[in-house]
Amino acid sequence: MNSDLCIGIASTKDSLEIAALEPGKPAVVMKFPATGMGIEGIRVFLSGYGEPVRMAVAGVAALSLALNLGNACGRETFIVSSVIADQAVALARYAEHAA
Repeated sequence: MNSDLCIGIASTKDSLEIAALEPGKPAVVMKFPATGMGIEGIRVFLSGYGEPVRMAVAGVAALSLALNLGNACGRETFIVSSVIADQAVALARYAEHAA
């Protein structure tokens, strides 16, 4: 899958930190509360991007985030151990290089 947008999401008990990477641009990092409203904010952000998205998630809510956000046409989602990457930017870079 060729993707222009790579997303990394690091989840903790209190927050969802998201990093967005596009080729040739610096990473953009945002923070959302670890609530249904925060997940919906991320979903709205992702739905506004029409191109394929590659996403890596890690942390306490990785599985539920992958199921909630990854089920869309043109989206490839990776669940990553926090041992491999636990920061949103590192996760976005993981998504960028994952095969």
